[in-house]
Amino acid sequence: MIDVCVFFALPIKSHESYFVYLVLIYNIVFSMYLNLLMVIRNVIIINYYFVDVNWGSSTQAQMYKTALSSAHALARTGEHVKNYWPQLLVLAGRPQARPALVDLGNLISKAGSLMIVGDISQEKLSYKVRSARARTDDEWLRGRKVRAFCSRVHGFSFEPGARALVQASGVGRLAPNVLLMGYKSDWTTCPANDLVSYFNVLHTAFENRLAVAIVRVSGGLDYSAVVSEGAEEGTAGSLTATSSSGELRVRRDGLIMHADSDLDIRDTQPKHNLSNLLTLTTSRSFTISECKEKDKKKKERKPNDMHRQIVYNTASGLELSKFQLAQMSLFQKKQESGTLDVWWLYDDGGLTILLPYIISQRSAWANCKLRIFALANRLHEMELEERNMANLLAKFRIDYSSLTMVQDITDPPQPETKALFDETIKKFTEESASPDCRISDMELQTLAVKTNRQLRLRELLLANSKDARLVVMSLPMPRKGSISAPLYMAWLEMMSRDLPPMLFVRGNHTSVLTFYS
Repeated sequence: MIDVCVFFALPIKSHESYFVYLVLIYNIVFSMYLNLLMVIRNVIIINYYFVDVNWGSSTQAQMYKTALSSAHALARTGEHVKNYWPQLLVLAGRPQARPALVDLGNLISKAGSLMIVGDISQEKLSYKVRSARARTDDEWLRGRKVRAFCSRVHGFSFEPGARALVQASGVGRLAPNVLLMGYKSDWTTCPANDLVSYFNVLHTAFENRLAVAIVRVSGGLDYSAVVSEGAEEGTAGSLTATSSSGELRVRRDGLIMHADSDLDIRDTQPKHNLSNLLTLTTSRSFTISECKEKDKKKKERKPNDMHRQIVYNTASGLELSKFQLAQMSLFQKKQESGTLDVWWLYDDGGLTILLPYIISQRSAWANCKLRIFALANRLHEMELEERNMANLLAKFRIDYSSLTMVQDITDPPQPETKALFDETIKKFTEESASPDCRISDMELQTLAVKTNRQLRLRELLLANSKDARLVVMSLPMPRKGSISAPLYMAWLEMMSRDLPPMLFVRGNHTSVLTFYS
């Protein structure tokens, strides 16, 4: 630039001056050419010889300082209901092991809230394994477009590990206030210690002023059996299509799905260790074969049943039905027209109505209308009760399609429902049951009214919400020392069995809607 300025500043007095001008022009062009060559050489050297070199970035340093300053400033601000966000701690283990649970948490938090996926491992992990898990889990979350952090504890059983996550997760105000976990579908067959630990985690959450949400879906949430052991070494732990030859066939033996409302995939896996990553063998060229019917007089299965029996072979020999694959992406796929039913039974600060409203605002659930069911306290003033509830929802600015006041909740349950409940708890009422998991006659008598209430709710759910896309319901409070683990789980079992996906929600009585403030 200095040469250029000198060049234009020189006066032209003689022919000798033109020679000077030409020399200056030559020097300027030649120096620019050399500089360009140097830049190109440096770019080539960096790109081809030092690709793994991290030179650092002032932008990253500034980003860190900004995030740290914002976290400190946020910690010094007071809480207000207008600034409430449901910040989730999702007890999903490896995120790819329970994709539906992670997707549901993402539905709630994707607008800009905090989500932490908690992974509890009973075995002590080496630094190499922990690093590989962190890398694999983060890649899976990014690939599924889930904005979440993973928090891991190892060397703990489920209950102390969950307690550690509840007490220590987060930083300052960026800490979970809602515990999201899956329904324990094997509670009737698991060891007594496992059932008690699951029940105690609920108490731990409430003691630490966290709200609790429990989700149950048909088929279960746990797909850890199809997560490859090799994923710990850094391979991607997701479902990927492959071009290897495979077979898509129809089965009629009922192995993949049966009449029960919950099925854990571990019941369908072969009796060998999984050493390979799950890959779906759904190539373009595949064969379809049907098992011959032993009895030609048997009635043909319904199309829905056939849909559930179609299975996909995996590279490791595991079989997954089309229904199970759909369940793994239940909360990620676009929902068809339907309803999102909310059974708002208790006043817990408004979280039971807030979470389904947030879900209904997502594009994938835009076709689902919000229906609200509430209890009527004064049966002789039904119109007044309904009008007051409508005014309350209007103040919450909650858009809904219908409002139903439930008035016959105190009616006795049907004998069939009572018989089903007795069969469910039969194992836990016997004298041979574990002392920690035994339902005494005194407990049944003391809680008879509440038990009948839950059984009656089951009948109302079957009558009104059997075809809903999702049912959100107030979670009964597990009073510590007042109810045993098996009886409480029997309540949840009766209210969610053979029903659409169910989300039980119980707030911590913190106001989450503006009207409460």
